[in-house]
Amino acid sequence: MTDSGRHSDSFVGLFLRHFKAMALGAAAGLAAIAASVGLLALAGWFISAAAFAGLALVNAHLFNFFYPAIGVRLLAIIRTVARYGERIVSHDATFRILASLRTWFYRNLEPLAPGRLMHYRSADLLNRIVADIEALDNLYLRVLSPSVIAAMLSAGMLIFLWRFDPFIALATLLAMAVGGVIVPAFTAGLGAAAGRRLARQNAHLRITIVESLQGLSELLVFGARAHRLDIVRQVQCRQIKDQRFMSHLRGASSAALTLVSGGAVLTATYLGAGLVNRGVLDGAQLALVALAVMAAFEAIWPLPAAYQYLGHTREAGRRLMEIVDARPMVKFPPRTVALPQQFDLHFEQVGFRYHSDAAPALADVQFDVPPGGRVAVVGQTGAGKTSLINLLVRFWDPQQGRILIGGQDIRSLSETDLRRCISVVSQQAHMFAATLRKNLLLARPQATEAELVAALERVQLLDFVKGLPEGLDTWIGEFGKQLSAGQARRLALARAVLHDAPVWVLDEPTEGLDRITEQQLMTALDELTVDRTLLLITHRMMGLERMDDIVLLEEGRVVARGSHENLLNSSPRYAALQMGEPWQ
Repeated sequence: MTDSGRHSDSFVGLFLRHFKAMALGAAAGLAAIAASVGLLALAGWFISAAAFAGLALVNAHLFNFFYPAIGVRLLAIIRTVARYGERIVSHDATFRILASLRTWFYRNLEPLAPGRLMHYRSADLLNRIVADIEALDNLYLRVLSPSVIAAMLSAGMLIFLWRFDPFIALATLLAMAVGGVIVPAFTAGLGAAAGRRLARQNAHLRITIVESLQGLSELLVFGARAHRLDIVRQVQCRQIKDQRFMSHLRGASSAALTLVSGGAVLTATYLGAGLVNRGVLDGAQLALVALAVMAAFEAIWPLPAAYQYLGHTREAGRRLMEIVDARPMVKFPPRTVALPQQFDLHFEQVGFRYHSDAAPALADVQFDVPPGGRVAVVGQTGAGKTSLINLLVRFWDPQQGRILIGGQDIRSLSETDLRRCISVVSQQAHMFAATLRKNLLLARPQATEAELVAALERVQLLDFVKGLPEGLDTWIGEFGKQLSAGQARRLALARAVLHDAPVWVLDEPTEGLDRITEQQLMTALDELTVDRTLLLITHRMMGLERMDDIVLLEEGRVVARGSHENLLNSSPRYAALQMGEPWQ
C-alpha cells in the first residue's frame, strides 16, 4: 500500500475511532426530529379532533383527551431531552475528532521537519493545523449526521404515511428526495469552486496578516505599510466576492427548499382531501398527515447549506493531505541494532546537495573527531558548515558517503538514540514564549529543581536568574525577547548541560555577541565540554587555539586541516580569515 493510501486509511480511521459517539449523536438527532414530527402531527390531530368532537355535542363526552394530551407532553419532553443530548454528544464528538486530527496531523508533520517543511511558510502551516482542521467539523456535524438523520426519517415517513395512503407516502418521499438530494447536489456543484477558493483565500489572508505583523517594524521603517494594506484589501475583496456568491446560493437553495416543502404539503393536503371526500380519512387525520409532512422537512433544511460548503471542506482536507502525504527526507529505523560504545565522529567522503540541480553544499568531506576531542570547522558563510550539522543530526541524509558515531552509521540509530547522543546548540536556538523553567525542561522534562539550578550555575546564569523577582518562573516573552543575546545563548547552553549528551555540536555559539561576552562564553564552553566530544562550527577565530584540530571549508570542500599554529603557517586562506581579510 502506498503512503498516500495508508495516510488516507488513517484519516478515515480517526473518524471511525469516534464511531460510537457519532452514532449516538445521530441517534439523538433522529429522536429529536422524530419527536418534532410526532409532536406537531399529534397536536394538530388533537386540536382538530377536539374541534370535530365539539361539533357533535351528543358524543363530545366520549372524546378521550387524556391520552393525546399525555402524548403531546411526552413528545415535547423527548424532543427537548433528545435535542439537548444531540447537541452535547455531537459537539463533544466533533471536538474529539478535531483534537485527534490535530494530533494525527502533527505526528505526520514532525518527520517532515525541516527538509520538507522548508518549502512552507510558518503561517501557512499554522493555518492548516488550525483553520483547515476546524473546517473539517463540517464533515460530521453538518454533512454526515444530518444526511443519515434525513435518510432514516424519510424511510420512517414512507412507512408512516403508507398506512394512510401510498400516493401521499410516495409523493412526500419524492419531495424529500428532491429537497434532500437534488437541491444539495445542485448547491454542492455550484458552490464547489467558490468553496475551494474560499479555503485558499482564507489561508492567504491569514498568512498575509501574520507576516505583516511579524514584519511590522520593517514596514514602518521603509514606509511600506500602505502597500501591504493594499495587498490585504485585495485578498479581502476576492474573499468577499466569493462569500457574496455563497450567500446568494444559500438564499436560492433556501427558496427552492421552501418551494419543495410547500409543494409537498399542498400535494399531501390535496390527496388527503380526496380521501376525506371518499370517507377514507376524517378531517383530524388529514391535519395529522399534512402537519407530519410539513414537520418532516426539518430534517432536510440543513442539507443544502452543508453540501454547499463541501468544496471548502474538501479543499481543507486536500491541503492537510498535501502535507501528510509528503515523503520525509529521512526515515529512522524503529530500533537501534547496536549502540555506540564510544563517541568519536567520522565523516567519510560526505557529499550532499539540497536539490538535484543545485551546486554541491558538501563534496568529499572527510575528517575525524576522536572521543573527547575538540575540532572546529571554520569557513565563510556558505562554505557548508551548517550543512554538516544538518547531516549529523539527520535533518537530511548525504547522497554520497556516510557519517559514523562510535563506528556506527548514524542511519542505523533510531531517532531517540541519535538524539541522546548529540546536543546541538544552534546559532539561533529557539526560545518559547514561556517561563525560564519551561524552556529548560525541554531538554529534560524530569529534571529536579536542584538540577536546573546546577545547570544555570555551570553556564554562569544563576546570579541573573536569582535577581529576577520570579526566578525560574519568569516569563521570557516570545522568542525570548526579554533576554539579551548573551543570556539567551547561555540558556541554550544550560539546555545542553541538562541533556547531558556525549557529543556537543556548537553552531556559531558567539555570533552576535560583544567581545567581552564572547570571551566569557568561550571560557564557559571549555569547562562545559570537558570529557565531551566537541564539534565547533564557526567563522569567528576567537579561541581556536584551544581546539585539537581545525578543518577549513571552502565551497563545501576541505581545503586545509591542522592545528591553529600549523594552519597559520601553512594556509594563506586560514591566515587571511584570522586577520579578517576577504578571501581571494
